[in-house]
Amino acid sequence: MRFLIKYRAVAALLLCTSLLAGCWDREEINDVAFVIGIAVDKENNDYRSSLQIALPGQSGASGSVGGGGGTSGDKPWFILSNTANTLRGTSLEGQKSLSRRIYYAHRRTILIGEELARDGVAPMLDLFTRYPLNRLSALPVVTRGEAYKVIDTDAPIEKFPSEMVRELCFLNMRNPRSLKTFIDSILSDGVDPFLPIASVSDSVPKDWKDSKTNIKLDGLAIFKKDKLVGMMDKAPADALILAMGEANEPEVMVKAPRGKGDLFIKLNENNSSLHPKVVNGKVSVTIQLYAKGVIVDNESDYGDRRENEIIKLNEAIHLKIKEDIEEGVRLVQKKFKADILGMGRSIHHHLPKEWDKIKDRWDVIYPDVQVNVVPHVIIENVGIVNKPIGVVEEDIVHD
Repeated sequence: MRFLIKYRAVAALLLCTSLLAGCWDREEINDVAFVIGIAVDKENNDYRSSLQIALPGQSGASGSVGGGGGTSGDKPWFILSNTANTLRGTSLEGQKSLSRRIYYAHRRTILIGEELARDGVAPMLDLFTRYPLNRLSALPVVTRGEAYKVIDTDAPIEKFPSEMVRELCFLNMRNPRSLKTFIDSILSDGVDPFLPIASVSDSVPKDWKDSKTNIKLDGLAIFKKDKLVGMMDKAPADALILAMGEANEPEVMVKAPRGKGDLFIKLNENNSSLHPKVVNGKVSVTIQLYAKGVIVDNESDYGDRRENEIIKLNEAIHLKIKEDIEEGVRLVQKKFKADILGMGRSIHHHLPKEWDKIKDRWDVIYPDVQVNVVPHVIIENVGIVNKPIGVVEEDIVHD
């Protein structure tokens, strides 16, 4: 009897082993091509996808020769670019000339060419969202001109140009637009999508020795639904990001309240809120902005930061922020007619009954919405130097 029980126990254990997954579906790393970023362009009626694929063997320190490190001067990536009638077709074409299986789970940046963005990005979004390996946390970015030129820059500060674009996005905004956020804004009422713009720049003047190409963020791409309707320059774009409460420690240049020169104030903390109001069918929105600032540079001959002078400086920065945001709002209202701040969505949240009355006419109403900007900025620190350096006492302007 005891032997029979042991026999059954051993048999049960053996049967359980058949349920273990083991490594039947393993895939060797040497058989996989890791896509770090992708650039998508439109060429006539075809798509062009340019995949930035990591080369692990070249990812060591510059000049290393052991332990799988790269050799000096070799890039740790290469570009595989193909054209086809569909975006999926470009991947299938690329796989034909690649000895490793293309793997997209590590792709964190999607560069979209300007021409493709103007034609509409909806047809390509299905591929980026349907298959689970295409991460919705990837950052889509519009490029000035062709996207493949941006992804193929030198960008020597990072190993991969696509990763430099990602880092720039996080430096510019606290919560950069992800693929999920972008698609949500396309499908939502009362808000229009926007994306950052990336373009090619030079690290030093072109006539210098060893000049290399670099990448910079260059404003905002404004969409209506899935189509690009315009590109906003960096100055008004930064003001609108501040109005959203998404700016990452921005610096504001303020004219000295008296005297000559400028002061630079860094806003270490900032957030904002929208407060809509509908009276007799007329819509107005108040943008309340709260921030704490620090003087980081004084290139003026203005005062020694006494209390009354700080008050004047506070008034100056309030006026500057108000003017900058109002200029940016006028631009998106009158020129692009796109509600990237989500004013319609704020009406939907705060005044749902009023939104039901106007949502079908929002595109007509929005350009004429009265927007009031109310900044609240506190200058907490003037730095360790009170008086402007290089300006003698008798030349300092006091109130």
